Amino acid sequence: MLIRDFKMSDVPQIVPLMKQLGYPTTEAQFQQRMSTIQPLPNYQTIVAEEQNDIVGLLGLSLQHFYEHDGTFVQVGVFIVDEKFRGQGIGKQLLVTSEKWAEKQGARKILINSGNREERKNAHQIYSTLGYEAKSIGFVKDINNRG
Repeated sequence: MLIRDFKMSDVPQIVPLMKQLGYPTTEAQFQQRMSTIQPLPNYQTIVAEEQNDIVGLLGLSLQHFYEHDGTFVQVGVFIVDEKFRGQGIGKQLLVTSEKWAEKQGARKILINSGNREERKNAHQIYSTLGYEAKSIGFVKDINNRG
């Protein structure tokens, strides 16, 4: 398993993942989105690759709090291919995202996640990894990590 930065050549393999996530798109649409997002310094997109196949995607953005001083990182997209779930890929993606958030000086990391039945397993994983369920999603304080 390789966790690495997104490349534009990954787009064709990511389109089916977006459909699994409930956001169907075309290659042309996703290519355009990523052409806009990719150069932005406050965004980071990582993928999980298994034998040259993209099996996971996680997209992050660094944002400023309105209600506190400092910054937080929001997970905007997070999916592991349904054929590869239960193998720790999501955990590896989240750990990588937390490292990026720390490098950016973020205080917290936020995962928005719908309260739908098919997301219950993901919610359980978030809790296991130290994320606290809040009305806005799942939040993890990364201030005092050692």
